[in-house]
Amino acid sequence: MDIMENLGPLALGSSLKRLSDQLMQDGIRVYRELGIDFEAKWFPVFYYLRNEGPTTVTELSRAIGVSHPAIIQIAREMISANLLAVYRDVSDKRKRVLALTSYGKSKAQELEPVWQAIRIVLQELLNEAGSEILNELSGLEKALQKRGFHQRFLDHSGKS
Repeated sequence: MDIMENLGPLALGSSLKRLSDQLMQDGIRVYRELGIDFEAKWFPVFYYLRNEGPTTVTELSRAIGVSHPAIIQIAREMISANLLAVYRDVSDKRKRVLALTSYGKSKAQELEPVWQAIRIVLQELLNEAGSEILNELSGLEKALQKRGFHQRFLDHSGKS
């Protein structure tokens, strides 16, 4: 018996984390087994930069919904792997701009067929589960943007 099922909504965050961890670990295994030097956690940053081009850390943080410090940490790792370069914005020297290196661009060509296969496998998984989870998660994110969990808790408990 899975205690998470018994906890219902109380386990929402833990269940999502567990699911995320499992998918990330399997993604890591896929890259390793294919002999591709790429970390699953780099995917959103890499994919965004490949499609949108050079972007400031702040814009990237906003676009993919990850904290500024998390973007900086991922960028450091990707710079060490020679996938990214960082430079100062020409119009505002305070801003750091991230861009794929030429090696990063060539790596994108290697990764594209893998991502297509991963997309197919994940869609099959969603179909098997009969799940509309992507739409449901989007709705949950929008509801939390309107009013976060913390504020909802305060309102409910009369502490706001």
